[in-house]
Amino acid sequence: MRRQVAPIRADYFESQYCFTPSGSVTNSLAESIAKEAFADYSPAGLTSYLTFRYPVLANTMFDGYRALQCGTEVVHGEEHAYWRPKFREQPVPLHEAIDAVEALLLEALDSLIRGKQEIGFTLSGGLDSSLLVAMVHRHFPTKTLHTYSCGFYGDDEFEYSREVAKLSASQHREVVLDKSDFLSETSILKPLIQHKGAPLHPNELPLATLEGLAKRDGCDIVLNGEGADDLFGGYGRNLRMYLNYSGSDADYFRHILREYRYFSLVERRRLVRPEWLVDDCDLVASVFSEHDCPEDPQDQMFYFIQRLHTPGLIGRAWNALRFNNIAGGFPFVFPKLVDYANSLPFNYKVHWNEGVDTATMGSLDYRDVSEKFDCPKYVLKKVAEKYLPTQIVYRRKYGFPVPFDSWFSASSEFHLNRHIFATEDIGWLSGWKKFMVLNLNAFFEVFDPWRR
Repeated sequence: MRRQVAPIRADYFESQYCFTPSGSVTNSLAESIAKEAFADYSPAGLTSYLTFRYPVLANTMFDGYRALQCGTEVVHGEEHAYWRPKFREQPVPLHEAIDAVEALLLEALDSLIRGKQEIGFTLSGGLDSSLLVAMVHRHFPTKTLHTYSCGFYGDDEFEYSREVAKLSASQHREVVLDKSDFLSETSILKPLIQHKGAPLHPNELPLATLEGLAKRDGCDIVLNGEGADDLFGGYGRNLRMYLNYSGSDADYFRHILREYRYFSLVERRRLVRPEWLVDDCDLVASVFSEHDCPEDPQDQMFYFIQRLHTPGLIGRAWNALRFNNIAGGFPFVFPKLVDYANSLPFNYKVHWNEGVDTATMGSLDYRDVSEKFDCPKYVLKKVAEKYLPTQIVYRRKYGFPVPFDSWFSASSEFHLNRHIFATEDIGWLSGWKKFMVLNLNAFFEVFDPWRR
């Protein structure tokens, strides 16, 4: 690796920097590939995509190209981890935690929008984005707010986003997408892939579409609610996974991966040629032996999420913003708020509903436990009660409703890259997984010209 003239630092959850096979550092993987080419794709990157939907840690999709991990800096040519999530609980009364979270979120918002007038938001109508809009509306009343929501024919959350937009007096726009927006000659799918240097997450294209509107509307910045689930316990199912585990502490991460993998081991072996697959447990085992990885399985899942999931989430959102050449901000991953949230008791984030007999929960499937007996993001909801109607704060979480199942219900065979895929028949996959395969295949179509 070449010595660096000045220190290079990756953010807590996002890093633009990669090391090329020649040892140079680039802040645009895609541009570097176009200049230097690459020997072949990376089995580790491909396996990572099938498990996490992103290349994680130092992996990229290209052999010989290595990412600078999040929370890592390069000083005098040497890499050092300057930050890792720390879960050292600090006892604090709930009311103080609520006030502190609110104050830190306001500090984050102020730092992002100071000196800016036209403030855009990608608004789903869920808790996180709605809270940001409401807080800016109340505390920064001279700002002009723009909100952007996306839906699909017959399936959207416009009812809730319209209510938040009305309460905040924002200039509100809605976009309805269909299959052609994702998979057609005019889709921005391949340009987004080329810009990123990796396959997309399904939500990346809608984000880029909305942020393109914000750019054309003259927004100075677009704020995004990503990261709130990762810090405050929005992934209740995963965070209650420990209830059904009875093995050794050393093997807990293997249990996590068995439950977490996007494509199962059986699916990927049927789908992809064996030379492109590696053991995903080996890919991430080092994370669970890091000094800061907690022993408590509750916090260990938070650590897993923040080390392996959150960077992909924030990275996809940054790709959409940079594709549109517009400034962006993620108030929920404001460093001081991240560190404070990680110091809070677990039950301030994933909170048992009143009257639950916790002693019986281990006999139930952890998925049912979360759906029926939990209040996820408890402390954040207590903050939101000050700003939003109850029906927004406490409504059931609704995943982004891209109707892939209906779009691909009659489709089974596709023209796939036979260098990578073992079959062209993917009729046995769900609609979401079919799109993930087509998205991956589009990545190969974009970058094959630069493969030596």
